[in-house]
Amino acid sequence: MMIKSLVLYSSVTGNTEKVAQRIAEVLRRKEHDVAIVKVDEETNVDLLAYDLVFLGSAVHQWLPTKMLVNYVKRMLKTYFTSGVIVPCCPIRPGKYAVCFCTYSGPHTGVSEAIPATKWMRAFLEHVGFTVLEEWHTVGEFKNREENSTKGRLGNIKGRPDEHDLVEIENRVTGILDALKLCDFSF
Repeated sequence: MMIKSLVLYSSVTGNTEKVAQRIAEVLRRKEHDVAIVKVDEETNVDLLAYDLVFLGSAVHQWLPTKMLVNYVKRMLKTYFTSGVIVPCCPIRPGKYAVCFCTYSGPHTGVSEAIPATKWMRAFLEHVGFTVLEEWHTVGEFKNREENSTKGRLGNIKGRPDEHDLVEIENRVTGILDALKLCDFSF
């Protein structure tokens, strides 16, 4: 059985796109049927058409980007109207997800990123996905060097770098291996 995977993301400066592309590369290598979609004003992807969803965004003021927030609001309306979202938010067997983000955190670091993945997680759980993990990856703050060199995270210029992307590869592989061990047909 071919597992359908989706990497759906919003990226402003390219940091989140790097992570999304690496996730998709690993899934392809593991012979998954993969769609990778960058969210825009017209995006109308039905998440329930996929078995494994990676939902990601850059962090802006503790939340996903406005583009992703607007997509989620459109999908919530669609799912509520069609009866997909019902009281008690039952888990849909065979539907798994991971939330991921990139953040610069020139002020407080990962504390600024956690609310964004929690927000994405709440959406996915309302739709019935089992959310396996939340990933927070450091990304360079573009166009303001002091935010990439003088914040609490130290010098984050050039991130996510290859080390960060290898960590993402390992996490994707770990998720896939864990699902195989649990005999989820992955």
